Amino acid sequence: MWRLFIKPEKKQPKRHVPTKEEQDEIWFRYFYETHPRLELKEWARRLHTFRFCRANADQTGDRDRLMAAFRVPSLEALEETCAHLGIALETLPETDAASAAADRFRIQDHPNLKQPGHLKLFNLPAHVWVRPGRLVITISDADKPFDVTPRTVKSVEAIEARLGFLAERAIDPPLNDRHCLCPKFYPEYFA
Repeated sequence: MWRLFIKPEKKQPKRHVPTKEEQDEIWFRYFYETHPRLELKEWARRLHTFRFCRANADQTGDRDRLMAAFRVPSLEALEETCAHLGIALETLPETDAASAAADRFRIQDHPNLKQPGHLKLFNLPAHVWVRPGRLVITISDADKPFDVTPRTVKSVEAIEARLGFLAERAIDPPLNDRHCLCPKFYPEYFA
């Protein structure tokens, strides 16, 4: 005679699913972990084009930074913006479309131009990247590259004073999510 033994089902421990309020509390604890609210409020008041962007904890190597994005709808606008900022655009040799699309160091909309990448912007270390229709500038502290310090904010204020007509081309927010301290996501800091 055959007997069929069925293994009793193990009961899984109940898993707590955070409520919306708990998720918000976790988020705010993370967002204000490195810089208190008063400091961020002061930065929001002082900076007009650049925005503080908190590192994304889900992405390895991401960092706190100050970001600005500018509209560059055409090659002429890109060249004018780069010339005003003192960024030299390098040309690359012609290649076929498939190779150009695979080369991530080419500007997507203008495959004969090289991405600016890491450079000095008004003597401040910066990362400049051209995306379709926009030029994005990222700045962190020179001595603490994964952080933004009051010294970084002061240096960026000096850059903002030199922007001139580019301030009208600014895209706000430069990073369209709640990691970005901007009027869209944190209106209380800009009132």
